[in-house]
Formats: sequence, structure tokens, C-alpha cells
Amino acid sequence: MQSPLVTRTLKRARARRNPSDIAGFEAVFGCRSRLGVTQAETAHLAGVSRRWYNALEAGRPANYSDAFLYSVRRILDLNAEEWDIVYRLTRGHSPAAAPVVLPDGSLPDPIRTLVEQSATWAVYLSDHRWDILSYNPMTLEYFPWMKYGLNVMEWALTWPEARAQLINWQDEWALPMIAQLRVHAEQWRHDERLSAVIEIVRANPEARRLWDSPSLPAITHPVSGQPRRLYLPRQGGREFAIRLIALTPMELPSCRMMVIIPA
Repeated sequence: MQSPLVTRTLKRARARRNPSDIAGFEAVFGCRSRLGVTQAETAHLAGVSRRWYNALEAGRPANYSDAFLYSVRRILDLNAEEWDIVYRLTRGHSPAAAPVVLPDGSLPDPIRTLVEQSATWAVYLSDHRWDILSYNPMTLEYFPWMKYGLNVMEWALTWPEARAQLINWQDEWALPMIAQLRVHAEQWRHDERLSAVIEIVRANPEARRLWDSPSLPAITHPVSGQPRRLYLPRQGGREFAIRLIALTPMELPSCRMMVIIPA
């Protein structure tokens, strides 16, 4: 049975969505002055055919994956109520909370304050699984997806919209990140959450191909002297270069505090 409520919810979300708020949109589809994104554009950013997205928006029952639904959520910026409606009526139950595993069960308040109240640069803190533990508001100017609790590796290596935002995705982003992930795979062989992240990454055909690439660099952390390029929300098709500075809190030696600065 079709769900008209899903249809109304997604149509309304597409109509109000500002394309300039989607990083990389104008680089792919060109400049747009009016509000709204099409079904075809939504499908492209979600990495599916227009027919498959149309089936979702039409409210037709199908075996929609969580990856696809979560991607639609971010592309259309569904609010909490809209997301619950779409997910519940599509999957038959409420969405599960994003997995965030804090080191030793908690994040010290002073470190959280340092991250969240940093006012000069974008800063975020992740654990050795690349689950986000904390971030400041400036980080969302670069990576709006972070507010949804996604894992860094899962987003960058498997989500279609990451490839729209991250310029020269394979060489500047994917290969160095997979190299880091492989180091952690060896270091924490028995970490179930990390193993789950790796499984999700390797389930993606392109990421799986790069996993065994002969050109995989030897790297354990981002190198600040090597800028990476990307598109930013509300900046059209302009390219921006950033430097990623990786720091390790001595109190949390398995975590990394990432500082993003313009190159």
C-alpha cells in the first residue's frame, strides 16, 4: 500500500531545499537561484536511479536500505519529525540512534568544552573508530553531515554526496583515509565497532577496490602540509583548499582532535 504521507513529506522537503546549502551541488548541476531540487538531482546525489528515488517518494513499498534513506535525509535536510515519518512508514519502525562509542564511557567535560567552544577554527574530536565525539559549530560550515552523527570514514568513503563535495576524491581523500583505516584495522583487530565500520566501507565497490590498491600511501594521519580541496555549502562552484591538523589529547591517546584551517 502506498503512503501519501511519505509523498507529501518528501515533496515539501524538496521544494524548500536551497541548492546552495548542498556542498558541491552547483559544481555538478550549475548555478540555481530558486529554491527546490528535483527528483533526478536528489537521486544523483543519493547514488541511485531516478526510478528508485521516485518509488520512495511515491510511497511505494520496497526494500530501501538504511544507507539510501539516511542519504535522502541529509540531502533534503529532513527535520526530526519528517525523518521519523519517512523512516517509520518505510521501514515499519523508528530509526536507530547513531552509534557513538565514547572512550572509557565518557568524554571529559574540559575537553568537550575546548572542542565545542573553540572560536577560531573548525574543530572536531573522533575516537579511533572515527565516530564523532564532539565538534564546534564552525565544523558544520565544512561538513553539515556531522550533525547527523555519521562516522567520518563511512561518510567520506561510501556516501555519494561525499564524492560531489570532495574534489579529486580518490587521490586527495579516499586513498589517504583508507591507508589510515588499514593501520587501525591492524592495531585494533578485536574492536567490534571498528570492524563494523570497515565492513561498511568494504561493502562499497569503489572503496573495496581502493582497499587493495598498489598505490595506497603509507600514512597514519592527515599531513598538514598537503592541502585538500572541496566545495562548501552556500559557496556555489568555488573550490576551497583546507589543511587538516591532527592532534592527540594526552588524556585520550586513542582519539584525534582535528583542526580545519584554510590553506
